[in-house]
Amino acid sequence: MANVVILGAGFAGQTAALYLRKKLTKDHQVTVINPWPRFTYIPSLVWVGVGQMQPEKTMFELAPILKKKGIKFIQAWAREIHPDEQYVVTESKDGTKQTVNYDYLINATGPHLNFEGTEGLGPDNGYSHSICNIHHAKMARDAYLDKVERMKKGEHVNILIGTGHGQATCQGAALEYITNIHSDLVKRGLRDKAKIMWISNEPALGDLGVGGIHAQKYGYVMKSEAFLKSLFAEQGIYFQVQTAVKKVEQGKVTWENYEGEEGETEFDFAMLIPQFLGTKIKYINKNGEDITSNLQTLEALCW
Repeated sequence: MANVVILGAGFAGQTAALYLRKKLTKDHQVTVINPWPRFTYIPSLVWVGVGQMQPEKTMFELAPILKKKGIKFIQAWAREIHPDEQYVVTESKDGTKQTVNYDYLINATGPHLNFEGTEGLGPDNGYSHSICNIHHAKMARDAYLDKVERMKKGEHVNILIGTGHGQATCQGAALEYITNIHSDLVKRGLRDKAKIMWISNEPALGDLGVGGIHAQKYGYVMKSEAFLKSLFAEQGIYFQVQTAVKKVEQGKVTWENYEGEEGETEFDFAMLIPQFLGTKIKYINKNGEDITSNLQTLEALCW
């Protein structure tokens, strides 16, 4: 009998677990380790972050679903991977540590949100917001709705959306979020009270970290750069690309562009996507030596 252990229960982890359970015979065991008891549909957080979707609508409990499929579920953090001896050290919420042996291991933990990579970035220890997890999306929602109340009183606010690091790679989520904010303010009759700005490390507007996309209709091909320039002009959204945010302070960001020019942009509300890195799990060899640094570069390339 083989035990396949999967770290993480997001899209990749669940897909792997469900397909393996379907393909493997019952004498093989599939185990999922995840620190959170619920699955969150991350793409819907762009709606949670503007108050247009309730957080509970994006989640479901993992344990009953996995149990029904014959998959073992352990709610815990994976702290160490011992690849030579083939086991994982986990830590539960109460601090209890456990050793989980495996024959095959799939690391699907997702990214570490590297807020610390930019000074002052992030909602927990900084001055900006994020929609990369449910906790942060709710904080972004509350901060955004606070600005909505200010606009209702006649105040004008500056809203800054985009990437908060020169190597951030999730421009698509930020783009969805900025258009949701525009649409929400239009519906509320408050669009004229907000200056909405896009700041991104993309080489061109609409690059989205994938070199841009193309759409064809009636024999005409339009690049995403041209489409977004037209859309932003129509919606009155200012944009600045080829720019890395270097520092976030209360009410302003300091940035540097591709040409080495530096500047500042003021904001009342900012949602800036951090850099994604490999999840911080230690790798220990058979001699008890920490070999994490040998694998971190490989992990980071995955994101």
